[in-house]
Amino acid sequence: MAGERFTTEELIEILRRGGPLEAGLLIEADLGQADLSGLRFDRMDLSGARFEGAKLEGASWNECRFMGTRFDGAVLSSGQFTGCVLKDVSMRGACLDHVWMQNTQWEGADFHDTNLTRLAALDTVFRQCAMATAILAEAWLSQCTLQNLQLDGACWDKVLLPDSTLEQCTMVEATLSQCAFNRVLAPGLDLRNAQAPGLSLHRAMLDEACFDGAVLDAAIFDMARLDHAKLRGASLRNARFYGATSLGIDFTDSTMHYAGPGRVPAPG
Repeated sequence: MAGERFTTEELIEILRRGGPLEAGLLIEADLGQADLSGLRFDRMDLSGARFEGAKLEGASWNECRFMGTRFDGAVLSSGQFTGCVLKDVSMRGACLDHVWMQNTQWEGADFHDTNLTRLAALDTVFRQCAMATAILAEAWLSQCTLQNLQLDGACWDKVLLPDSTLEQCTMVEATLSQCAFNRVLAPGLDLRNAQAPGLSLHRAMLDEACFDGAVLDAAIFDMARLDHAKLRGASLRNARFYGATSLGIDFTDSTMHYAGPGRVPAPG
């Protein structure tokens, strides 16, 4: 175990010294509670490393690999992850406020109660991650892939997902405030009983999506595709469907007050 060759104090001194570092220097290293703010980690293997409660504000992780790494309660605000692969990483209760991610893959990560306020992500994958209780607000995730995520009951505020893919994601009873999923590819998206007034789904691909019982008042479906989508019992007051297309859409028992001519696609 590479991290055991040095004491915690020695590892911190090596990291602060800067310069090229051995790729496996921090494998299974214990740096809990350490102050590593502003440090740069390039092409390092951090498998099994422990950073619980560490101070990592402004830290930069570039083309690093993480397996089972723990950041519980750590502060990573204003940092960045570029070209990284993170598997089975724990971020429980961590603060990732104002973090930048690009070309990064998260698989099986635990974001329970993680603060992701003002997260900005580009071309990043979140696969089978626990994110339902994460604090996601004022966030921008562009060209990202969200796959096999159980987001039931999630509360998102001002989250933008332009040009992203939502694959096998459920958001049952989620609360989406001032969110926009424009041009998303989201076949089978499950938003049953969600509270999402004003949700923008402009040009979204929503084949076989389910919005049963959802509150979608003033939602925007302009130019969206909704083949075989279900909106049974949904509230769609003032919702817009300009230019939307559908095949077999189901509006049974929906409330559609003030939906003017040309707003709603004809079923069938």
